[in-house]
Amino acid sequence: MKISNYQEFVQIFEKYKIFPFSDFVPEYPSLTAVAAHLQWHSGAESDPWLWRVRIVEDGVAAYGKFFGSKACFIHISLFPLVKTILTSGRPAEDRYNVGLMSRTAFHIYKILLEHGSVDSRTLRKLAGLGDKEHKKEYEKALVELQNYGDVVITGAKGNENDSGWSSMCYELVDSWISDEDFSISVSEAKEVLQTELEKFCTSNKSYAFFAKKLGLEVVNR
Repeated sequence: MKISNYQEFVQIFEKYKIFPFSDFVPEYPSLTAVAAHLQWHSGAESDPWLWRVRIVEDGVAAYGKFFGSKACFIHISLFPLVKTILTSGRPAEDRYNVGLMSRTAFHIYKILLEHGSVDSRTLRKLAGLGDKEHKKEYEKALVELQNYGDVVITGAKGNENDSGWSSMCYELVDSWISDEDFSISVSEAKEVLQTELEKFCTSNKSYAFFAKKLGLEVVNR
């Protein structure tokens, strides 16, 4: 399975609806696998590195580290279900008050609530975590927020001197998908998502991976 352009990437993503950036789901495709033969980081329209942002800006997918430390694309139609499951249907403040969210993560959450979409360099400064010794704390908290489905990557901001890596932009899901309905119950979200996963997971191993991450029923397929 190989793709050659952005349109083909969207087509294969529409088929699977949950699509890892790298190859971390067993017996399941990923962008780095299906586009391994292409010229990465070339800056050209055919560069898969640019597609990870373009598919978000086109409103097709949510992008972030929703399953541990690895990035993944989730179809915009399924993401409210995933977020409901990851948060157990509880607002961020409630989770923080009962000890389910770290102080640093909640601090960053409140900054994003106030400022909207913020690039990572600016966000780190606003959080008061710009010093080198705070880098791990900042990165851990940012991953935590993505693991809960509270925060998504919404773009990339280049360096002013046009050199080095671009800075990813982060935004709260509740402002990024402002028109979506998150009122579905956790049990309903799991039921719908399980039905969807059974359609595009082609092996027991890939299904079991997602089922474990999302607390779904593990079934023999």
